[in-house]
Amino acid sequence: MANKNEPFDESLICDFPRANKKLNISVRQYNLTNETQGAHKTSQCSKISPHGIEFHCPEDYELGTLLKIDVSLPDYWRLKKKYVDYSRIDSPDQFKILARVIKMESVGKRSRKKKIIAKTVNIDEVDEIVLRTFLKDGK
Repeated sequence: MANKNEPFDESLICDFPRANKKLNISVRQYNLTNETQGAHKTSQCSKISPHGIEFHCPEDYELGTLLKIDVSLPDYWRLKKKYVDYSRIDSPDQFKILARVIKMESVGKRSRKKKIIAKTVNIDEVDEIVLRTFLKDGK
């Protein structure tokens, strides 16, 4: 694992094979309480890898902010059930990532839209395998 003080290499996201998948995401600032603080902001990622995610949104997130990100993945449960020993009655279509904002920059003429790059802090190990499989298969 990289040292917390070492700069994050954005190429781990941008240059990951087939990272340019446009997946629907829902983003909320993470907090340690059970209180709901702020609504989920929906967006679409422009790049994703097990190492992190890049997306655009109008919100400002300070560097270091923890984000809870729900990623909608086509055929998520079909892919995941290959790696788990249990069944489900429902068929989930998303997984969660906890990520830390490492870069935010304004894009566009009016600078209302921000490009956010967030480094993965926590992802379920099976969900990481599912994401890698999805990206590798290039669907």
